[in-house]
Parts: sequence; C-alpha cells; structure tokens
Amino acid sequence: MDIFNCSKSLGRGRRWLVLIPASIISFLSLPACATVPNDRNETLQVLFITGGGWHDFVAQETVLTEGLGKRLNVEFTVDHTAGRSPRHRPERFDDSDWAEGYDLILYSMSLSRDQKPETAQTIIDSHVKHGVPAVLVHGATHSYRNTGNENWFKFMGAKSMSHEALGAFTNEVIEPEHPVMQGFPNPWAQEQGELYRIEEVMPTATVLAHAMGRNPERYQPTIWVNEYKGVRVFVTTIGHHTETMATDTYLDLLSRGILWALGRAD
Repeated sequence: MDIFNCSKSLGRGRRWLVLIPASIISFLSLPACATVPNDRNETLQVLFITGGGWHDFVAQETVLTEGLGKRLNVEFTVDHTAGRSPRHRPERFDDSDWAEGYDLILYSMSLSRDQKPETAQTIIDSHVKHGVPAVLVHGATHSYRNTGNENWFKFMGAKSMSHEALGAFTNEVIEPEHPVMQGFPNPWAQEQGELYRIEEVMPTATVLAHAMGRNPERYQPTIWVNEYKGVRVFVTTIGHHTETMATDTYLDLLSRGILWALGRAD
C-alpha cells in the first residue's frame, strides 16, 4: 500500500508520525503531503534545533514542523532543550558524531550568549565529517557571532553582527533562475520584520535576494546559498515574526531551500 508520510513534532524532543494511506487521501480529495517536489520516496530525517531568547520559538516550532510537514516527506527530531535561554548549549554537541544519521539539520534558534568558539566548531566539524547539509533561519545566523570563530561565518557564507530595528522591508530577487527562488514573489514586501545587516558575503556564497536597509541605506542580503567543504547550506535572515513564518511564501521558500541543500532541486 502506498503511504504518504506527514510527520508533526509537538512539544519538545518528541516525534509523532502520521501515516495516511494514499487511497484515503485520494478519496477525500486532500492534497498530498509533498506540495514541493521531492524526487525520492524515503522519509527525510531532519534534526530541528530551536529555542533561545527573543523569539516565540514554541509557536514557531509548531508552524515550521507542521508547515514543512505538509510540503515534504519529512520526519522531525526536535531539540528544544534550550527553552528560553540564549546561553544554552545542547548536550548533543558533546558527541562529535552528533549529526550522523540525519539527512539535514534545521536551525531556528537564538543562542548568541554561548561565547565558546568550540561550540560553533563542533557544529561545523560534524556537518563536514558526515556530509550533512544545513538550513539556518533568522536568529540562527546570529547565534555564535561573538565566539571569535571565523569558521562559523565561512560555514554560513556570510557575516552578520547586528540588525536594524523592527520595521517593514521589501525583498527583491536577484537570482530568479535559481531553483530556490522558483515561485517566490518579486518583490515580496513584509509589513513587519527585522532586517539583519550583512558585513561580509563569502566568495563561496550566492546571494539570491536582498532588501534595502535604512541604517545604513544599502542592500542587505536576506536569502543566500553557500557551500562549505562539500556541505550545502541554505540561509535566510527572514523570519523574526511567527506570522511571517506561517505564510505560504515563507514555508515554500524553506521547502525549496531544504531540497536544494539535499541536492534535489538543481
């Protein structure tokens, strides 16, 4: 029997797997789970690391796991052990092989008070050792910026140390042919947001979209892709507000970013 797999992660550290027979889906005329093409049948095993300060990560956890679960054949393992602490260091990082066994790691957290350069290096080293791609969302790009570990910026493909005050900004696509940007509106205006200032874009990165900043008045990259030592990394600084994450535009973007990072959307 054909099975569509839509997994949802509810709460912290728990996995729920919902299996729905394809015949029932067809009978009820419900959409299939993967509205963004996934060219393989197996379920993606994704580790989702979230939590920390300054954001509503409880609500955002639900929005992302449920929204992505409707678009991709994915099963999430959620690490929300950080709670609301920006100083938290997930215990899984004590194991140098922590990324092994996952198809992709999704980061949506704000852990910027962890000042240890070895934390960032442990993350990078396990990705490289096991060839596991990464997707970083909003606060994840600021999480280890004060550790003094420049490899973190090389891994992400860009360096950001600050952001503008909350306010509206408009994203403009600059690489419309890239598979990640297929179907993305150009322009895409946000009535509320938090624009990150990008100090440096690494030569290994490709900026896909940007937005005009206010202070300073120049374009700031908001969406890009990077390759670091054979590891694909998709990054977007968009996503401060839960309402933004809940839009179809945002969830479709992350879905395509995940597929690109996995090498399935070239």
